[in-house]
Amino acid sequence: MREDVYIKIAYWYHTLGMTQDEIAKRLSFTRQKVNQIINSLVDLGIVNISIQGYERDNIELECRLEDRFGLKQAVIATDYGERDTVLYKVANVAAQYLNDTIRQGDVIGVSWGRTLSEVVNQMVYHKRSDCRVVQLMGAQNIEQKVEKSDEIARNLANKLDCPSNMLYAPVVVEHEMTKQMLMKERSIRASFELMRKCNVAVIGVGELTERSTMCTRGHITKEDIGVLRAAGFVGDIAMNPIRADGSWDSCPLTDRLLNASMEVLKNINNVILVACGDSKIDAIHAAMQTGCIDILITDETTARKVLYKNTEE
Repeated sequence: MREDVYIKIAYWYHTLGMTQDEIAKRLSFTRQKVNQIINSLVDLGIVNISIQGYERDNIELECRLEDRFGLKQAVIATDYGERDTVLYKVANVAAQYLNDTIRQGDVIGVSWGRTLSEVVNQMVYHKRSDCRVVQLMGAQNIEQKVEKSDEIARNLANKLDCPSNMLYAPVVVEHEMTKQMLMKERSIRASFELMRKCNVAVIGVGELTERSTMCTRGHITKEDIGVLRAAGFVGDIAMNPIRADGSWDSCPLTDRLLNASMEVLKNINNVILVACGDSKIDAIHAAMQTGCIDILITDETTARKVLYKNTEE
């Protein structure tokens, strides 16, 4: 287990006064496991009279994010102000988090994107043959195949030595009737049924602009972007457009999407958002308002901008 998990438990327990039950619930640990960790903190040299050996600013920033947005956990990568390499630093921290937390029997849904692809690349191989990986969205016709949801699902399943379930359908169709017809296919219905059984989802976030990947790759048109922006949508998670206040109702694109809906995401116990970068601030902040995100993994610069957005701090 990562040392920073022990450090955070020390901070929660000894500084914030959280109970062992509260910590266990937030981390999806048993109370017995939390008790064992707390009892080991002195022997490990983490706790003496005060908590030692951690980036205090990051721990406090994580706790502020957790309190502000009702998260189970925020995990922040130190970026040292080096914005060019921040994606790889965040991906490394996210990979370590998944290495530590994925358990036998988990059903894991994944979306798409460069960040998620890098997360899976940095994961180590585990024997988790009782797990199952499923795409949370249809296929993307893009040149960078490693960024596609099906490739990410296959690669993650390979790292876990477990089966993967592919959604053989486009993520966006031109007509609502096309989606209705595709949903009658047994294999596609089976994928959507498995999405509802996910207890873990690993997703990214996108901004809704003409420069966004979903537009430049041709998934939606500039006209679609204009309609969505006019309706108040600022970003998307797993291709679901969301507004700045976290709402997603009355979206003109919904009936053309083949993906896990916001309602499905909201019913998954552990939705992990991995995202970073200045261009994603509005979208990450909006995602935090949806009530769907349980764990946020990002870098310290992005975290501060998200935390202080729309405040005078």
